[in-house]
Amino acid sequence: EMVLSQFKSALTKHGLKEINPAAQPFDPHQHEAISHQPSPDIAAEHVSIVVRTGYSLNGRLLRPASVVVSSGPATP
Repeated sequence: EMVLSQFKSALTKHGLKEINPAAQPFDPHQHEAISHQPSPDIAAEHVSIVVRTGYSLNGRLLRPASVVVSSGPATP
């Protein structure tokens, strides 16, 4: 865990940012939607589950975050 922590801090010093958008609004420029899923707790078009975190380097997207997007409460 210590080595991973040091590795991440070294990459952060060089401009790497982790994209972890849990419960944030869906942004198609930084997130890749895998599916939609109803959720009573999370508003529509917000990220409900982060499947894979994304990364950006000095403002440029390296890998989008793979996410499941909430479609709001289920309708009967």
